[in-house]
Amino acid sequence: MSNNYPNNSNPNGDLPGYNDYAGGNAGESNPFNQGNPYEQAGSYDQSVGNGYGGNNYGAVNNNQYGAPAFPNAPAFNDAPGNAPLLGNGRPGAWKRFLGLFLDSLLILIPAIILVFVIGGQDFMDWVEASSSANPGETPSVPYPTAKMAIANVLTAILWFVYRVFMESNKGGTFGKMAIGARVVSANGQNITPIDSMKRNSWYFLAVIFNFIPTVGAFLMLAVYIAVGVSIGTNSQKQSFTDKLANAYVVNK
Repeated sequence: MSNNYPNNSNPNGDLPGYNDYAGGNAGESNPFNQGNPYEQAGSYDQSVGNGYGGNNYGAVNNNQYGAPAFPNAPAFNDAPGNAPLLGNGRPGAWKRFLGLFLDSLLILIPAIILVFVIGGQDFMDWVEASSSANPGETPSVPYPTAKMAIANVLTAILWFVYRVFMESNKGGTFGKMAIGARVVSANGQNITPIDSMKRNSWYFLAVIFNFIPTVGAFLMLAVYIAVGVSIGTNSQKQSFTDKLANAYVVNK
C-alpha cells in the first residue's frame, strides 16, 4: 500500500503524524492550517467600527461627542474666559451704558476732589459773584477757565488709567463687573494695555469736544451716541473702538 503521508515519521505506516499536519502533504496546502476565522476583520477582537472590542466599547473614537464633526472645523471652547463665536452672549448698548454710568459715579468722587484742590476756591468765588450780580451783568470774579481745564484733563487721565489698568489686569472695570461682563481679546484673554488704550480712545475725543464753546457739549453727546449705535448695529456687539482694538465685551 502506498503511503499517503510521505512526511510521516510514524513507523505505524499509513497513520498521519504531526509533521503531516504541520508541514503540509507533498507540497499541498494543509487543509487544517487556514488561520483563525475569528481573527478576521469585524471579529470580536478587532478594532473595527462596530466590533465589541472596537471603537464602540472602551476604545478611543475620534468622533465622540466632544470632538468636532469635521477635522478642519474649529472646535468650540466654551470655557470661562473664552469669547463666544457669536454675539448672543454679549451685552448690548444699554447694559454697557449702565456699566459706564456706574464707573462715572465711581470716578466722580476723585474728580470733585481734584476740582477743589486745583481751583475750588476760585470756582466758589465765581459762583458767589455770579449769584450776586444783576441780570445781564458780568460777574466781578471771572470763571477760572484754566484751572477747571487742568482739573478736567487730570480727571480724564485718571479715568483713562483706571480703565486701562482694570481691563488689562482684571478683565474689566468695576462697572463691567457689576453688570456681569468683561472685556476680552479674540482668544478670550485679557486685552493688552495698548489695546485697552485703543478701545477707550473715544473718551478722549469726547473730552476734547467738551472744551469747544457752545457746541462742545453736543459734539460730546454725539460721540456717546455713535458708540451706542455702533454697538447696537454690530453682530458682534462691538463699538467702533472695540473693532480698532480687536476686543469684545462678553457676559461672564
